[in-house]
Amino acid sequence: MPSPKTTPPSDFSKIFASFALPGFPVDQLSVAQRRNFETATAVVQLAVDSWQTVFRRQMDVLTQSATEGSTSLKELLSPGAPQEKLAQHADFFKSSFEKGLSNLREVSDILVKSNSEATDLLAKSVGESLAEFKAALPTATAETGRALVVA
Repeated sequence: MPSPKTTPPSDFSKIFASFALPGFPVDQLSVAQRRNFETATAVVQLAVDSWQTVFRRQMDVLTQSATEGSTSLKELLSPGAPQEKLAQHADFFKSSFEKGLSNLREVSDILVKSNSEATDLLAKSVGESLAEFKAALPTATAETGRALVVA
């Protein structure tokens, strides 16, 4: 069996070759595992991209909120009737709350879309791998002339 130090983890064909079993399609399994590894990498990249998008959006929201808050604070501290100031404060609070909910929905939609894409990618990859492996079993059995027994 090859040493883990000499065989890179992405070289599945060498890893699976050491486990050769008569009638078992090791070469096709190694190709499927390589594709599974590539799919996992793509899923991780999707997650990283979505979190970067969320982070950038949250920074935009924070910057916008700070600017609006500063402007509103100046308006609230300016001279005026107390009833007028309370009305301004209520309007500012309502507007801020609605914007906060809108931003939360937007970030949630980004994450839902990313999770959906990742799930679809994984489902497709696993389905293809299992179908290929299942199709390879009769070929491998015919080549050896013996039935493969799976416990």
